[in-house]
Amino acid sequence: MKIDKAYRYIKRQIIEGNWEPEAAINVNELSEILNISRTPIHKALSKLEQEGFLTIIPQVGVYVKRPDPNEVIERLLVCANLDALMTEQAALHLTDEDFHNMEATLKKMDNPKLSVDDYSSLNIDFHRTIYRASKLTYTFNLANQLWDYLNFVGNPDDIFTIERRKQSQTEHWVIYYSLKEKDSKMAKRLMEKHMRRVSQLVGEKYQNIEIKQRVFN
Repeated sequence: MKIDKAYRYIKRQIIEGNWEPEAAINVNELSEILNISRTPIHKALSKLEQEGFLTIIPQVGVYVKRPDPNEVIERLLVCANLDALMTEQAALHLTDEDFHNMEATLKKMDNPKLSVDDYSSLNIDFHRTIYRASKLTYTFNLANQLWDYLNFVGNPDDIFTIERRKQSQTEHWVIYYSLKEKDSKMAKRLMEKHMRRVSQLVGEKYQNIEIKQRVFN
């Protein structure tokens, strides 16, 4: 669909940092680049505004949104709770093949020489194996939007430093073994704690940015 094409293109430009916060978006240029009319582009922009990526000011323009610290923290806390819920449900459905794939992924992630991008990609694979097994389709789709938002506001270079990887990997392995034991309550608590740590890290970054802006203004 044309709306999906516009949505994916615009979101990719934002998440990959090709468009800076507060940059204006030219709908006419997008129409030419994507070879589609303005109507599906406007619908895609409205959807992205609802997801927190854009600010639309009627009669003025469309701008890449500068993340608000309070909104960042709230969204990431919601994400942590959704991830915990899916982990609890996944404990009932994970297969031997799922566990084999998760273990193989974790062993690759143990390599300290992995690049940040490679570690980040494997991290996503590990988590999504769990979440797909939850069979909570609506929750999974909602969480996908929030993961995209996390990519927007979070910097993998900050989240996945060598020291933070060590902590992250310890948490991953403990979650893995709790799931193998089918201890759904423990797995839920561990995943929530794991994701809240990431949320706090990213949230503190934006709180510090806001403090600096107040000082200099």
